[in-house]
Amino acid sequence: MLKNGILGVMLCLTGYFTQAQVTLVVETLPGATHSSDTLFVCGSFNDWVPNDKRYIVHKQLNGQLSVTLPAANGKIEYKFTRGSWNKVETDAENRMIANREFSFGNGETVHVRIENWLDLGGARQINYLIFYFFACAFQGMGLCFLVSRITKRDAEKFKSFLLINGLMIALLLLAVLHEIVNPIQQSYFVFIFHVAAFCWAPVLMIFLKAFSGQKKFINTRVYFIPVIVAGLVVMLRIFNLHALDFLSMILYPPLTLGNTLFIAISFSFNLFVFLRMLSLYPELKLHQVTQHTEHTSFGYYFFWLSFLALLLIPVNTFLLVNGFVHPFFEDFQMIGIALSALIFLETYFFWRYPEIIREEKTVQSGSENNLEWLIKLNELMTAEKPYRHPDLSVSDLAEMLGTRPHVLSRVINDHYRKNFRDFVNTYRVEEFIVLANDQQYKHYTFLALAQEVGFNSKSTFNLAFKKLTRQNPREYFKTHA
Repeated sequence: MLKNGILGVMLCLTGYFTQAQVTLVVETLPGATHSSDTLFVCGSFNDWVPNDKRYIVHKQLNGQLSVTLPAANGKIEYKFTRGSWNKVETDAENRMIANREFSFGNGETVHVRIENWLDLGGARQINYLIFYFFACAFQGMGLCFLVSRITKRDAEKFKSFLLINGLMIALLLLAVLHEIVNPIQQSYFVFIFHVAAFCWAPVLMIFLKAFSGQKKFINTRVYFIPVIVAGLVVMLRIFNLHALDFLSMILYPPLTLGNTLFIAISFSFNLFVFLRMLSLYPELKLHQVTQHTEHTSFGYYFFWLSFLALLLIPVNTFLLVNGFVHPFFEDFQMIGIALSALIFLETYFFWRYPEIIREEKTVQSGSENNLEWLIKLNELMTAEKPYRHPDLSVSDLAEMLGTRPHVLSRVINDHYRKNFRDFVNTYRVEEFIVLANDQQYKHYTFLALAQEVGFNSKSTFNLAFKKLTRQNPREYFKTHA
């Protein structure tokens, strides 16, 4: 009797252990799979119903898809679908495949690769925007090379420039790779974007601090603490920590709770840092736009274009929630377009005004007297005639004098009651009148003489001449014959 009892217990235990669960994990999906599609597993365990809601494949924390089948014994056959037999999985050549098989034993995990779908046939629509992002990344790399060739560049400015451009180039290249890899692997790229979202405002603060010229002490390191926290949370998600399973809950396809929280928190953090930068750098405020020179306007436009990209994040999220399900919105590509515009903004300023990244010359406080600079300015304009250069800027002239652009602008405004352009054009018009009355230049046309003194177009010359003399050139010389 005892033997029979022990044998019975062992048989029961054997039956219990052989009747176990299995978790099917989908490691890869066809590239054409839409992020809003729902995957099902069907088979002999549910009479091959292709859209059984009990067997929906759910997204895990690390981006992979999985489904757990109930405990059973023996062998089952199964396949994956997207809700109907017209959307069943196929092989790489889009041919029907044999049923998958699994024999229950001890609980285990089976990893699955889905090659194709019957209705899609491997077709994947090309997103031509990735070519634009790649071109922008290449432009950014070319810009870094261009700036590295500028002589006497400021080390702090150059380091901050490489930092922010390295971030932009990396994000653009990640956007390109995100479009190429399969949907499961795309989840890992999304994690990188989550961490990078917390980097943007702190990196921009370092950039503006270097280019503002202000020597305020700003502890930028403290603003990178959220970046570290975001990185730790992402690592926990990659390891599928069960305590964070609630983050994989779908709120608005394709947005999960985890993605939505990352978007909301990163936007709030960036907005806080942007407002902090506005308080630290008054020259960034909108009402200061008329007070900028070519030198100072670079940081101003860079800041506000970055702020526009930030505001596009809630706009993009709102469109997703309201049914605009398209890769352009799902992948937040409108933010990528706004950020890519920063590279073109930099290209213009560094090509046109390379002095903005050069070391600023130290000017003694005693020589900041306006009268001294006025004397130096008149001597320079008379002796070297820099106004003959058509592209002369306030930064160029300030560098020749050994002062800063804002000091030169103040001297011109205070003593001549003119802006820089009118001041230079006055010298050009006066030089034009002198040359026109010189027998050596009698064979020159008015346009040729205008170009000789620094005007780069006929219309600009005529406007400047009439503004100074109240007459056009022909009327003037006829009157003063």
